[in-house]
Amino acid sequence: MICGGSGVDSADAGSGICFLDSEISPEIGSGKLDLITFGEDFGLLNMRGHFHKPLSYTLIGEGWTRLHFRKAARSAMDFDGIGQTELEGPLCQILHQPVGVEDEEWIEGGARLDWVTLFMRPNLLVERFKLDSISLSDPVRRLANGSDDFLLTNWSLSADMSRALNQLLNVSYAGDLKRVHLEAKALELVCMMSEVMTDRPDSTSPVRLKPIDIERLHEVRSLLARSVAQRPSIVDLSRKVGINRNKLSYGFKHLFDTTISEFCQENRLQAGWELLRDKSVPIALVAEQVGYTQSAAFSNAFRTRFGISPRQARQGTAAKL
Repeated sequence: MICGGSGVDSADAGSGICFLDSEISPEIGSGKLDLITFGEDFGLLNMRGHFHKPLSYTLIGEGWTRLHFRKAARSAMDFDGIGQTELEGPLCQILHQPVGVEDEEWIEGGARLDWVTLFMRPNLLVERFKLDSISLSDPVRRLANGSDDFLLTNWSLSADMSRALNQLLNVSYAGDLKRVHLEAKALELVCMMSEVMTDRPDSTSPVRLKPIDIERLHEVRSLLARSVAQRPSIVDLSRKVGINRNKLSYGFKHLFDTTISEFCQENRLQAGWELLRDKSVPIALVAEQVGYTQSAAFSNAFRTRFGISPRQARQGTAAKL
């Protein structure tokens, strides 16, 4: 769907190794995509470029664990029966999608994509990477010991991770040397992730907000409340109100006891409930008006929040919570 051609450099079915180096199809975007598997249970996907328009697709969980690293992008993930999360800017992430759990993903069109995803069977966390030698957080430890529970956690992208991504995304080697280089860098990223997956006290300094900071954060909240369908980016908000991005993110959570993403999600769903009162407006259009590109994603998020479907809400079967 994404690649313009197969681009397979080499494949060995017996060893489970596949190497794909391809251009993104010009019909949907531009850039490069690399896929390499280092056996049957560990692989790497590189993507750099952009899509002309928003792209959405659905994945069904097969029990894989993903370590995701991105320098840039704006996307959303909606897990059936679990909920939705919106992702923006540089971050690293661990995601375990249990067998059978459906995930609808959306990627913003026009935005630069610079990311790397490592795919692995979760048992490798202990059997190959020996992460049982460190004090893992409880969810990661259970995953490494055989749990198939859903897990999604995001952290900030460190400077070391960013440098490793640059070396992965701009590799100059070819053939077998390229494969060796990519595997070495993939293992380096796993080591870097081990540092953020440990169960350690939060060493983050308390947020210190001056009166002018509080005033600006209230201004941000008002801007977000008025921007239901099109949420401004963190960068745009930071520039508009004159507050740095770190203080914006941590200060918003500290002041309002909710993240910017959570506030926007709640705002969209509350607006959606009000729009459903007009029975002449199709539910698909209501979803679009509150910023969902797919009506199914709106319905799933709505049911998770309110316990009923948009159709049931329209029929007046329950009061809004």
